Amino acid sequence: MRLFVALELSRDSIQALELWRKPLVIKYPLLKWTSESQLHITLRFLGDCNPDDVIPKMKALALRELLPVEYTLSDIGDFGKPPFVIWLSGKFSSSLYTMASRLEHIPDEHGNTGETGRFIPHVTIARVRSGVQCPRLNPDISIQGAAQSVNLVESVLTSKGPVYSTLYTVS
Repeated sequence: MRLFVALELSRDSIQALELWRKPLVIKYPLLKWTSESQLHITLRFLGDCNPDDVIPKMKALALRELLPVEYTLSDIGDFGKPPFVIWLSGKFSSSLYTMASRLEHIPDEHGNTGETGRFIPHVTIARVRSGVQCPRLNPDISIQGAAQSVNLVESVLTSKGPVYSTLYTVS
């Protein structure tokens, strides 16, 4: 199963984000906007792993003691050259970084543990389709919230986009 560990955004934060991006969805219809139900902060991508192996490791990491994770989403950026992902980031309580560090102890699909690259906490809000120019979006946003749960999520890739299923929750 294709798995990742994600911090679940608060319901109020998701509603505020949807209100903020509503005019952008109309203005930039060629972007592939992330569905409301798929907005999250990825803490660790594991790839093709067995959840029966991952869940006991998550339980052993004492993630519950790091919740809630407070955040303010106020920055906008992109990944790739040319950009293919548009994301929101901002300020996060130190517990988010502690959580991400603990999760590095869970082996990914290649058996690797430890940091696999610079951790940039972010919420993917849109993907840039091939052949579409990435717009410069105004970061006039400040969404505050507190994440109350961490999820182990299965991602099934389909022709219409990924389908997510939560397999395990720490709250």
